[in-house]
This record gives sequence, C-alpha cells and structure tokens, in this order.
Amino acid sequence: MKYQNPDISTMIGQMLMVGLRGYTENDVSSFFESIQGYPIGGVILYDENITTTPPSLHNIRSPKQLTSFTSALQKQSEIPLLIATDQEGGKVNRLKPKYGFPDSKSWAELGKINELKITKENAELTAKILKKNGINVNFSPVLDLSNNSKSFIAQKERCFSKDPKKVVAHSIEFVNAHLDNNVLTVGKHFPGQGNALGDTHDRFVDVSKTWRSDELLPYKELINNNSLNAIMVSHIFHNELDKKYPATLSKSIIRGLLRGEMGFTGIVISDDPQMKAISEQYDLETILELMINAGVDIFCFGNNLIYDPNIVKKVHLIIKRLFDENKISENDLKQSYQRVIKIKSMINLI
Repeated sequence: MKYQNPDISTMIGQMLMVGLRGYTENDVSSFFESIQGYPIGGVILYDENITTTPPSLHNIRSPKQLTSFTSALQKQSEIPLLIATDQEGGKVNRLKPKYGFPDSKSWAELGKINELKITKENAELTAKILKKNGINVNFSPVLDLSNNSKSFIAQKERCFSKDPKKVVAHSIEFVNAHLDNNVLTVGKHFPGQGNALGDTHDRFVDVSKTWRSDELLPYKELINNNSLNAIMVSHIFHNELDKKYPATLSKSIIRGLLRGEMGFTGIVISDDPQMKAISEQYDLETILELMINAGVDIFCFGNNLIYDPNIVKKVHLIIKRLFDENKISENDLKQSYQRVIKIKSMINLI
C-alpha cells in the first residue's frame, strides 16, 4: 500500500491540522511555499479572522471561492488533506447565509424540536453543502449535556439536551448523514463541558465541582454502537479524573478512560493548543510531549486566537527533537499516523 512505510516527517505531518491565512489559490500557493519540507495532514477553515480588531473576513467568503480554495489546498498536498470546519449550526456556523450558504438550525433548536426526521434532514443538508465545497471534516456534533443553562456551551445554544438518550439518538442521525456524504464528524468536547462555566479559549477551567459522570454517557453509547470515529478532547481540568493535567494532556483520561475503559479506537483530536487554558500554563514543547504521550492523534492549531506563521515548522522541529531524545515513542507516532490514514481511507480521500 502506498502509505505503509512513512518516514518520521510524514508521520508528524499527518498529526498536524492547522489554520492558514488567505482565501485564494495564490494564498494557498504562498502557504505551501512557507511550509516546504514540513508536511501537514489537515487544515481548519474559518469565516472570521479573530486575530484582528474588529474581526475581519477570513477563509470562507462564498461557495464559488470556497470550492476553488479547497480544491487548491488538495492539489498542493502529497497526501490528501483533512479539510475541517465547525459547522454545528446556529451561532457556531462558518458557512453562513450572508456568504451565500443555506441557513442552519442550532443543535439546541433541533433539541427543542426533538424529531429524528428533522435532525436527519438538517444533517443531510449540512453534509451535502460541506462535501460540495470541499470540506470533509465537521467538528460536530456537540455531545455536551445541557445540564447547566449558565454554561458557556449552553449559552451559545450548542447543547442538544440534558437527556443522554436524546443526544445519542440524534447524534447517530447526524453522524450517518455526514458519513453518507464522505464527511467525517468529530464528537466533542470529551469528557464533557456541559457544566463548565468558564471558557477554555480564555482561561484555565476547573470542572471538579460541577462535572457529572452522566456527561460520559453519550460517548459510551456512541462508542458501543460504533457511531464515533473521531473525538475532540477538551482542555477542562477535573482533579478526580487527573490530579495534575487537563484532559488534552492527560494519559489517564485519554489512554486510561477513553481508550482503555470505554474502548474507543478512533481518532483523538486535541482542542486548539493555542487556547489560553493550556497555553498560559505550559510551553509548546511540554504541550506536544504531554499530548503525544497521553494519546492525542491530531493537534488542531486553529492559528486564529493568535497567528503564528511558523507554527508548522515549530511543531515539526519540536516533535522530531522529542523523538530524538526518546521522550516520545516511534510506536505512538506510527499508531497515530495509521489511525489518520485509516480515517482518510474511510471517507474515500485515499
């Protein structure tokens, strides 16, 4: 098979998803020239650049532009890219009507309707639009339970319900509609942010006193019936799950709880390492070392909280150094690489 014997650089590259500036084919060419010799496995696209004040237009501007942009991205990459966005619907909606895309209901709105047929129809519409415009990963569905109306997730109408059974039933429709269109879905935010009052974008968030064990139920059910192929892990901290590290950096939460106890075999994606919840606590080298040893397969650097034009090269050089110093194992890099290649094959990218 073509992708069976990768070198270290190729393996590192497939673990890296990154945000880039621009919206044209020329911008794509400039980006790939800037990372020459340092491959990537995926990109994440946004409609707003929030590193500017006020926020400015970003990667997504119209259906015609987006199709051209994603096509150019794929042409530049030796191994086809995961091209991702957050298209939850409602307030978290990158393909907005003002850019010429169809309107979409929020996950909370679908929860109030609570009709599988409506959820399926909305998911099919979303998946078809994503696929048509060259996007093959949707960072959705949100599996956080609506246990606390004051949580920052619930406040943005991102929670479907406080009933895990409803979340599971509708998530299955959502996931299947996407897979039917060769779009990967990513359940989030493990191990559950439904009770988190703070926002991990802005600060360290401790849920030790508010988190409830029923927040794991949607993940357990969806893993048990093989409906989750990828999970995004959050930066939340819970001292009973790990006394020292937040979830994205925690071996006991990812390898122990998620993979060991719950039996998850798919891809583990980190929430953005540039979020202040961890970036203000740890340097980049420590973050990458802890994430790899914890069992993260893909680091998603949005590059849209702070913009670092050298992030791809930095990550490559740090991981190569960690490997050379035996701080991470070749086996872990290989396993992550193989999971990424497997998922790309599953959605007919390769």
